[in-house]
Amino acid sequence: EMPPQGAKRPTAAEMEVWNRWLDGLLKVDCNLPKNPGRVTIRRLNRAEYNNTIRDLCGVDFKPAENFPTDDVGYGFDNIGDVLSFQPILLEKYLTAADKILTAALARPAIPAKDIQKRFPQQINATPRSGKKRIERPKGGVSNKIILEEGFASLPELLNFQAEADYIIRFKGWGTREGGEFPRVAIRLAEKQGTDDLGPSRDLKTVTVDAPEKKSAFYEVRGHFKEGGKRISIHLLNPVEAKDKPKRLFGLDTIELEGPIDPVPKPDTASFKMLVTAQPDASHSPMQAAEKLLGNFARRAYRRPVKPEELRRLVKLFTLAEQQGEPFVNAIRLPMKAVLCSPHFLYRIEDDPKDPSAVRTLNDFEFATRLSYFLWSTMPDAELFQHAAAGDLRQPAVLEAQVRRMLKDEKVRALSENFAGQWLQLRNIAGLTPDKGYYPKWDDDLKKSMVGEAEAYFEFVVQNDRSILEFIDSDYAFVNGRMAEHYGIPEIYGKRFRKVQLPDSRRGGIITMASTLTVTSNPTRTSPVKRGKWILENVLGTPPPPPAPDVPELPPTGQLKGTLRQQMEQHRANPSCAVCHAKLDPLGFGLENFDGIGGWRTTDNKKAIDASGELPGGAKFNGPAELRKILLGKADQFRSCFAEKLLTFALGRGLEYYDKCALDEIVKGGKSGSDRFTAYVLAVVKSDPFQKRKGKRTE
Repeated sequence: EMPPQGAKRPTAAEMEVWNRWLDGLLKVDCNLPKNPGRVTIRRLNRAEYNNTIRDLCGVDFKPAENFPTDDVGYGFDNIGDVLSFQPILLEKYLTAADKILTAALARPAIPAKDIQKRFPQQINATPRSGKKRIERPKGGVSNKIILEEGFASLPELLNFQAEADYIIRFKGWGTREGGEFPRVAIRLAEKQGTDDLGPSRDLKTVTVDAPEKKSAFYEVRGHFKEGGKRISIHLLNPVEAKDKPKRLFGLDTIELEGPIDPVPKPDTASFKMLVTAQPDASHSPMQAAEKLLGNFARRAYRRPVKPEELRRLVKLFTLAEQQGEPFVNAIRLPMKAVLCSPHFLYRIEDDPKDPSAVRTLNDFEFATRLSYFLWSTMPDAELFQHAAAGDLRQPAVLEAQVRRMLKDEKVRALSENFAGQWLQLRNIAGLTPDKGYYPKWDDDLKKSMVGEAEAYFEFVVQNDRSILEFIDSDYAFVNGRMAEHYGIPEIYGKRFRKVQLPDSRRGGIITMASTLTVTSNPTRTSPVKRGKWILENVLGTPPPPPAPDVPELPPTGQLKGTLRQQMEQHRANPSCAVCHAKLDPLGFGLENFDGIGGWRTTDNKKAIDASGELPGGAKFNGPAELRKILLGKADQFRSCFAEKLLTFALGRGLEYYDKCALDEIVKGGKSGSDRFTAYVLAVVKSDPFQKRKGKRTE
C-alpha cells in the first residue's frame, strides 16, 4: 500500500531487510514454553443441545428450537465467551427436560378390546361378471346385500391394533337350492409395504343355513399381526345354470372383535437406552436405580460420576418412590435433575490449581472436545471406551478415531455448523432478493443453494479431498433445481449428485450460488461485499471498517452504465480508494454472476467487464482466472482455513500466542497433501486443543 503509486519504492533487498526486522519484532518465540490458552466454560449451544439429547435419550425431535438464539463471536455460535445464560433459558431447560423424558420413557399402551362393525352401506358387492354391483331382488329385505354369485368385501382396511387373537364374524342367511345351502369362505388379505395388499387366504369355510328372517352369526378366530387388513366373504357354490332358481346368500354385517390377549409391544429404543436396569429378583428398586442413574449420569456428564453426585440422584429417586410413584416414574425426577445440571449443560474442564500453570486435559475432556468438534454432540460408546482405557491420545488410536468419525453420518453436523457459518449459509434463510429483478427466486431455490454447499463440503470431508478444491474444482453438486439454475441439462429430482462442470465458469465455493447470493443486495450485485467475503473467508485478510459518512450508490433504477462504472466513480473519493483497491477487483471478477448466482453477460444492457488487477500487479479476466490467482495464494488460504477450523474446534477466538500452533497446523496440513483429514489431525494434536492454562493471558 505504501509508498503511494508513482512514488519511489524500496529495492527488493531493502524490503527483505525490513521484512526480516519486522518479522523478528512481532514473531512469537516458539522455542519458549507454549501457551495453549484458556477456553471459557462453554454452554451447549442449540445445535449441540439437540444433538446431545438425540444421542443421550434417543428422541428424534429438537427441543432447543424454542430456546433463545445463540450469540455469535469470531464467526461462530459455539464460542464460550458469548454463550451467555439468560433466566428464561433455565425455564426452557426445565420444560424441555419434561418433554424429553415423557417421550423417551413412554411405553406402548395395550389397546382395549373393541368390536368394529360394518353394515351393508359400508360393504361392496362384486359379481364374477365384473359388474359394479349386484342388483338386490325386488321384494327382498331392504338395506341388505344379497349375493347369487361373486363376493362381498370392505372397501377400506380394518385396523388390527396389535398382534393378538381376533374374531372375524359376519351375520347372514341363505336359501337352499338343489339340496344345498350357500357355502362361503371368509378371506383375508394383509397390507404389504406402503400400499400394496398381499394375496387373499381362506380363514374358514362355513355353510350359511339360517333362514332369511332369522340371520345368524358365523365366525372364525385366529392370531394376527398388527396392521391394516381387508376382509371379504366369497360365495363358493353359486347356481351356474341360467334356467334354475338362484341360491341366495344374504349379508347383514361384518364385525371384527379384538384384540384378545394382545402380545405386549417391545419397549422403544429410547426406553431401552435409558432404563438399563429394573427391579427384579436380584435387584431391589434402590439397587436398580443406582445402576441406571450411574450409567445415565456418566453419559450425560461425559465423564465418570462421583459417588456424592450419585448419592444425591438416588435420594431424589427415593423421594419420588416414597410418594408412591412406580419405578419408571420415580427415576424421572433424578433424570430431570441430570438434564438441568451444569455438568450436562456446560462442557466443564478443570483448571490447574496454579493459575499460571498449564494442564493437559484428561481423556474424558479430550474425548468431549473431539466429539463436539466433529459431531457437535457427546462422545459415543467407542470414544468413551478409549477415554476409560486412557489410550485415546496414542497416535495410532487417535488417527483411527478421527478417520472413523469423519466417515460417520454424524459428521454432517460439521457441514451444518462449521461450513454453515464459515460459508455464511445460515444467512440465506433471511435473504429476500427482489422478485421483480429475480423472478426465479423461491423457497425451493433457497433450500437448494444451501443443500449444494453442504453436499460439496461433505464430499470433501468424507472423501478426504484437498482443501484447495474449496477454491477451485471441475465439479459441483446439484439437484434438479440447481441444475436448472446453472444451465446443466438432464438433471432432475431433489437428490444432490456430483456432476462434471461443462465449462470453467464455476468451481469451488466462491462461484456457488449460495456465496454469490449472500454477498449481493436485493436488487443488484455487490462487488464490495463479494470482495470482502473473499478477503475474510479465503485469504484471511479482512479489510478495515468503511470510512464514516461515505454516500451509498443510488438505487438500481437510477444507475447509469454498469455497476462497475458507478463503482469507479465512487472510488474516486480518496478516503475510499485504499480499501476499494483491495475489495473491488475481487468482486468485479464475479460480475458475470447476478444477485442470485445466475450467469449473465450484460449489466444494464451493457457488456460486463469482469477483469481486474490486484494490489501487487496480478491481473485476471473473469471468474476462472480469478480462481487461478487465488490458488496462487494457497498459503494464505491454508492459514485462513486452519484459523477458522481451530477457532471452531476450541470455541474461542485466537490470540497472538496461538500463531505457533497455527503455523504447525498449516505445516501438518500441507505435508499431508492438503487433505481435510490432515488439517483435522493437526488441530486435534495441537497444544491449544489438548491443553488449557489456568488463567487467560491478558
